[in-house]
Amino acid sequence: MIQKNNILKYKIFVLPSKELPSEIFYYYLKISNEELKEFYDICKTLDSPYNKDMKIIRYCAKLMKYLKHYYEKINRGKLKKHHCNLLSHWLYEELNEKFNYNFKDLISIYGGFKRILSIVLKDSNEPQAINCLREVTVLAFNNWKDRKDLYDYCVDYDKIKELANSSYENCKKYKEYIKGKSKLYDNFEKLYISEYKKENNDFYKKCESCNPNKVIHELDCEAILLAQEKKNVDSHGPDLLGSTQSSGKNSDSTNTYGNVLLGVVVTSMTSGMLYKVNKILIKTYQQYKLFDNLFAIRINNK
Repeated sequence: MIQKNNILKYKIFVLPSKELPSEIFYYYLKISNEELKEFYDICKTLDSPYNKDMKIIRYCAKLMKYLKHYYEKINRGKLKKHHCNLLSHWLYEELNEKFNYNFKDLISIYGGFKRILSIVLKDSNEPQAINCLREVTVLAFNNWKDRKDLYDYCVDYDKIKELANSSYENCKKYKEYIKGKSKLYDNFEKLYISEYKKENNDFYKKCESCNPNKVIHELDCEAILLAQEKKNVDSHGPDLLGSTQSSGKNSDSTNTYGNVLLGVVVTSMTSGMLYKVNKILIKTYQQYKLFDNLFAIRINNK
């Protein structure tokens, strides 16, 4: 008999359909609500009337948690040249929504967070983490959302291209996604954040080359569809041919042929179902590993 105390209870979560690096990064910051309490007291020293507002305190705690516990790891990963900018974009956007474009309060809170960071990270092994949060003047523009969208698109572009070439469905999906970014390139020079250009001119040039009007022609969805269909024919063709040949050899082959054909259909349907299930499981596992590698998410037993 199984004892109730011996039953393991797991936190079960469903990973969202987030495929792009910036999407995953922002989503993690949104859902990362564990281990924040250790920073609540220091965040409540914020010199602001909002120092008792728990939404503001949580923003502060998430920022402290990220830079204290994850900065070093992320700084060695694929986002090492971008994660500080993405972190700053996330915080600025959250505060913008909170204060409904009241820049006076936003700038005050943002600056207060930087002061608290200098206290939390003063003995850090990564002193440069203090400067990870951008100065608010880098972001404080009326068109900041377009600036953020442009930068996110360029950070994501390699993954977008990889996914678009993986299947006909993804090709159509991301072709439309890329087209949707074309207006940003009408004002590319104005929208690309000048400080980012000074610090990483190579990425600026790469971003410039991702202009939808140039790269959209590189995606040949019809060619991808033909390749998929050819692959399907190659994989199922011999079985169907073999079934037809064997059915023609027997005078009483009607039942045999029917059984063989039924077997092929059932096998094909089963294979298709297993392929879809495996594809979902593989995608979910890959997303989990990406979350785990980026942010060391832990699934704790209760």
